[in-house]
Amino acid sequence: LRLQDGQFHLLQEHLARMAGSASYFGFSWQPAAVQACLQALTCAREQGSYRVRLTSSRAGQPAAQAFALEPSVQPVRFNLSELPIESMGREHEFLVHKTTRREHYESRLRPAPGVFDTLLWNERGELTEFTRGNLALKIGGRWLTPALHCGLLAGTERADLLARGKITEAVLRVEDLRRAEELAFFNSVRGWLRAHLSI
Repeated sequence: LRLQDGQFHLLQEHLARMAGSASYFGFSWQPAAVQACLQALTCAREQGSYRVRLTSSRAGQPAAQAFALEPSVQPVRFNLSELPIESMGREHEFLVHKTTRREHYESRLRPAPGVFDTLLWNERGELTEFTRGNLALKIGGRWLTPALHCGLLAGTERADLLARGKITEAVLRVEDLRRAEELAFFNSVRGWLRAHLSI
């Protein structure tokens, strides 16, 4: 989550998604404990911008960490994964639920100097998401984002932008990167960032 001057961005949306994932995996969900955990975190952070990592154990014990959030220099540069992701394979549940199991992202990440993130694609050549955020391409004057059935996390910022009509779902292919008028990375922590494909 993003904590900005003591206020969480899209907090209820994050908690609803987390509660749904807890139910799916059979974890206990303790909303009062989660709220108390977040409240304790904000007490000493009423000013400034932070990235907050909230986790919950199987027993429902929450934990939260805050990291100072520095502005991103735009446009952010990204590269393309060399390996497809299995959109309907054994990793599917870890694509559509946000968990601490991130091997499927880390194994496809291509860290390089000046590269902000790696863009993923599935076994059908469809674009999915970045390892840390969602993708939008401007094609024909419209901002499009990969459809959920391509195999990606339903980001809270993504849901908000869809609800407000800022972006539209579509099946986007790797070759669409070349014809896009503009590209963007976005998530609820960093917001909307102009992006550029690093060759």
